[in-house]
Amino acid sequence: MEIRKAKNTDLDAIIELLHDDTLGKDRESVSDGDMEKYRAVFIELSESEYFDVFVMVDNKQIIGCYQMMYLPHLSFTGTQRGQVESVRIRSDLRGKGLGTKLMKHAIDTARKAGCGIFQLTSNKERKEANKFYRELGLEPTHDGYKLYYSS
Repeated sequence: MEIRKAKNTDLDAIIELLHDDTLGKDRESVSDGDMEKYRAVFIELSESEYFDVFVMVDNKQIIGCYQMMYLPHLSFTGTQRGQVESVRIRSDLRGKGLGTKLMKHAIDTARKAGCGIFQLTSNKERKEANKFYRELGLEPTHDGYKLYYSS
């Protein structure tokens, strides 16, 4: 098993992971037309020094992923933050310790990139995920707010 930076050829599997989710099944699309939108964003992320997408691979199959953002900040005396999003483990493989390995990789990646703070947001409906993040030592220190624009 390995965790590595994602390649263009991984994108279909990443989107499948995002779709293979209680909340993602209603907001992610696996249609051919929408894949072009994902591809454009993936290229943009890949070309930026502020973003990385990682995949967990086992037996040549992508079984997990996450997106890391490296955020320069003025607060905390200019401390850079590592923010992780879109953390997924294939649904039939959850509960086997893979998420712990993936998150430890994310935490170490942010630390090695010079980040002084590691953070994430998690939907309040994700009770198990939120418990999991607390067990990893992350503290629920803030409330997050979102405003969705109509498309």
